[in-house]
Amino acid sequence: MGQPFDAAGDGMPTGFFPAVEPDAAVLPLLRRLGRAVQAEVERHHGAEATIHTELRADRTSDGGARLLRFYWSLQRADDESPMGFAARTVYCDKKDPAPRVHVFPSEPVLTRLADEHGPLLEDGSAGRVEILRYIPLRRLTFRLRDGAGLAPSVIAKVKRPSGLNRAATAFLAVQEAAHRRGFDALTVPRVLRHDPVQQVLYLEELPGRSLDVALYGLDLTAAMEQLAVCHRDLQELDVRGDLPRKGTADWLEDARQAATQIGLFAPSKAGPAAAVYDWLVRAAPEDGRPLYCQGDFLPAQILCDTAGWAIIDLDDSRYADPLSDVAALYAALPREHAIPPARVDEARRTYLEAYARRAGGDLDASRWRWFLTMVELSLLAKRLAKGRATTAEVTRVLDELASPRTSDLP
Repeated sequence: MGQPFDAAGDGMPTGFFPAVEPDAAVLPLLRRLGRAVQAEVERHHGAEATIHTELRADRTSDGGARLLRFYWSLQRADDESPMGFAARTVYCDKKDPAPRVHVFPSEPVLTRLADEHGPLLEDGSAGRVEILRYIPLRRLTFRLRDGAGLAPSVIAKVKRPSGLNRAATAFLAVQEAAHRRGFDALTVPRVLRHDPVQQVLYLEELPGRSLDVALYGLDLTAAMEQLAVCHRDLQELDVRGDLPRKGTADWLEDARQAATQIGLFAPSKAGPAAAVYDWLVRAAPEDGRPLYCQGDFLPAQILCDTAGWAIIDLDDSRYADPLSDVAALYAALPREHAIPPARVDEARRTYLEAYARRAGGDLDASRWRWFLTMVELSLLAKRLAKGRATTAEVTRVLDELASPRTSDLP
């Protein structure tokens, strides 16, 4: 159980949800939550750390905002910890709106992490564990050395049972599809063990550096072309697992929720966001032939090695229109730090042209605009909810979405 806060004081941390407007429905929530976060900021004394945060809320009948879930997680390297990692996560939700602090491995949702015989402390020793990535409430990825019955070094993921089962299904289905096709241009880690009791999935550790890091030393044009070919190769695999399907109605629901979220954080932009959603409804395409989509196909999910490239995360796999995955990568590329800002447009264009060639022809301009608009509206809402968007970004994105465009279609 997390420790209750003494929520004294009125101040909010500097940079805490910077795009929130003075009359935003979520502002009273953020003021209350910000006091709890400020206590953690002051406790930390400015040492180097990574912050992850998210506020989920919905609108009440009187126009206010109701808390659904909030977390703010400060994470840092810690040489004094056996795992070399420390995290303090402020969490509350609609069932228990009082913010509490969880000191890692205490976790609000992934409660097995703190168990004496859980996945991190299976033999009572944390020294074999190296934390790689922690997304509060969703997943923990770590390297495990010398685990019983496993290779000397493996990658492990802890998730909620439903997400863990979906990830295991996706990895196995993609492996089987690649084997049937004799496909070796892009590999995925083998599943070594699926332990639903411990809520952990053990995967083969593959060599290489993630593409978002490796890009610094690669030719950008060649890398974007290879990324595009790998993306389409992956989509064309005959993946037969029991994976979710996402169609136009599902995307529209995502867009509706995104427009609502934007209005909760930036009420002056509620009208423009609603107008984008209305256009998406009017212009919605018929469902096309779905292909396998990884669901989060980004450079950070690709390992580059001299022996070939590998994709290391299939957790969000689904069957969907392939352009949804293409649009998501296209929209995300400007935030890849390894791509110089002056070359982002070139990187996008190179990727899109190579993808179209590999797909066998020109992309449908109307479907492309629809999926790119939907993705960018949803991405803006997510960035607002995670406290990453700025006021200038909100204005720029919505202005661009209101303008007809084809966005570098080859």
